[in-house]
Amino acid sequence: MADVIQPLMLDYAVTDADSHFDHALVNVSGELVKYPIHNTVISGRSIRKYVFLNDTEVIGKQILGASLMDNQGRTLANQALNVIKNDRGFLIGFEFSIKLEVKTIV
Repeated sequence: MADVIQPLMLDYAVTDADSHFDHALVNVSGELVKYPIHNTVISGRSIRKYVFLNDTEVIGKQILGASLMDNQGRTLANQALNVIKNDRGFLIGFEFSIKLEVKTIV
């Protein structure tokens, strides 16, 4: 079977998926706190989003999870965590691999 999906189509899928992420909500000791997306790395068909917690006010608090949200406040991805924030920054990473599959319909 010949390759039906061309590399450009995969690039479009990666770019489109990346464009929907707006911010993160981090569960800090039961309270949802909004954080910006600190960094995005796109490598091939992979998208990595990073959220950085450097706040001194969350030192010693429990980080229970993080969610990536779109600009309308809808959840796009969740990640459960259970760590205590120390006096250093804390980086939360999300990685997405974009794959498309073609199925022949006869």
